Amino acid sequence: MKTYDTIQMLRRLAFGATLLTATALLPACDDDPAAPDEELTTDPGTSVQPETLRFISYNILEGMKLDKAQNFDNFVDWVKEKDPDFMALCECNAFTEESLTALAGRYGHPYAILCKESGFPVGLTSKYPIELRNRLLEDVPLWHGAIHTRIKDINVVVLHLYPFGTYPNGQGAAGTGNTYRDREINCILDSTIRRYPVEPLWLMAGDFNSYSPKDADAMPANTYFETHSIVLKSGYCDALRDRHSQFFHTVPTPYNGESTADQRRIDFIYASQAVMREITDSRIIYDEFTATHSDHYPVMIEFRHYPSGKQASGVALK
Repeated sequence: MKTYDTIQMLRRLAFGATLLTATALLPACDDDPAAPDEELTTDPGTSVQPETLRFISYNILEGMKLDKAQNFDNFVDWVKEKDPDFMALCECNAFTEESLTALAGRYGHPYAILCKESGFPVGLTSKYPIELRNRLLEDVPLWHGAIHTRIKDINVVVLHLYPFGTYPNGQGAAGTGNTYRDREINCILDSTIRRYPVEPLWLMAGDFNSYSPKDADAMPANTYFETHSIVLKSGYCDALRDRHSQFFHTVPTPYNGESTADQRRIDFIYASQAVMREITDSRIIYDEFTATHSDHYPVMIEFRHYPSGKQASGVALK
């Protein structure tokens, strides 16, 4: 009996020594003092903590003219409430880059840029520095212009496509407004996402004045969808409709006679697949302010963003 007990004790001692050795080889846990002080994500390839960014795209109707008499106070309060990290703007009429920067500073965006200072320019305001990569103007040719920028490591393209149903005079062969918008969107794509195919993080937003095949369920049978088909074939995803089965409209608003029969979506945020995977929220903002201060409703997304050089997949950016 004593011999048996001795053997059992020796076996337990051997097992304990083996277990201690194996434990020493395991990686440190979060509560280990030597472990990095970072929160774990759902991604097994990285422990980097992402930030959440909010982006709004808004056609503000001729320079937010419906709030100009109030010194844009209502607009400033609205942006503060929504608290976007950066915001794309269409129809920044009558603004200079200096005056837009001053306005943006009132709602917490110290950085602002315009594509031009005449006509119906597009603009961008941001909490973070804006790197201008290219202004796409009339020589492209684009009717309203566009800008290609970068915020952090995210490419942000803001556009406003041709608004009319007929081809503009003096622009070559006759055609429809759809033909011209197709020409514009190909110019923009050629200068941006097609030009830099190895850069994964892209957003493209604005007033497209055209309809998406994603909304075919809410549009007449003969609707022209090619402009957005071109975008979708370029690698972009529809940040709203790819997350929602329900149709949401961006025009009209009560300001210009909102009616169920005339509801359309012509304002979009497109995201590359690397951004689309990280989107946590996308919506049209319907509220008292947006119903009364423009003829368009704004689009908003929220998405996770990892520090430069990291992705949720744990793969380094190129």
